Amino acid sequence: MYTIDEAFEILSKNKLTSHKETVRNWVRKGLIQAEPLESRKKGYRISEAALEQFIKERMPDGWEMYPESVTGDVRDVVKNEEETPYHVEVDVEAIKEQGRIEMWHQVAGRWLWEGHLDITRTMVRHAIEHRGHTKEFEKFVWERCLKDSAPRKKPRVLYLVDAFLFEGERVPFDQDFGIKEEQIMQALIEHVRLRKRSGMYKDESGSR
Repeated sequence: MYTIDEAFEILSKNKLTSHKETVRNWVRKGLIQAEPLESRKKGYRISEAALEQFIKERMPDGWEMYPESVTGDVRDVVKNEEETPYHVEVDVEAIKEQGRIEMWHQVAGRWLWEGHLDITRTMVRHAIEHRGHTKEFEKFVWERCLKDSAPRKKPRVLYLVDAFLFEGERVPFDQDFGIKEEQIMQALIEHVRLRKRSGMYKDESGSR
């Protein structure tokens, strides 16, 4: 049986959450099956099976990992063993990262966000100045923020663990910065810049 703290450690290692309070919320909502102690104020106990089920439901369908077969930088992985009775060597970290991304989308799809960041014009300006972009591009980014937030009047992005949702896409934090606000803003600026450069905003006006 796990305590909330122990369950949080396991879930955080699997990149499912970075906040202990999120685990408590999932337990209260019944997403993680748990048994209260003498009273809810004293906490909960989560069975190993319940926690494994919660994690399993958020893993990519059909993928199983075999720790005992680790050799060097690769691990044997099989997808649907009955239909494909052979193993292939793959990059372990690539598989882990793909699993984390799919888990992120599944959790986010249930609207289980950890929090949000309200974006101001000043925040955009500071991020733009840090990267040395033009005033025209600053205006363009601000317009994208406003458009993404419609019908809300004030721009806001929702985040979960180490990524946020912007323009319908999962955008990872910029880990080169230590403060969450800067991690989000710098990643947002770069996201808009790359999309603009690739022509995804070809119907929009503004400078790169």
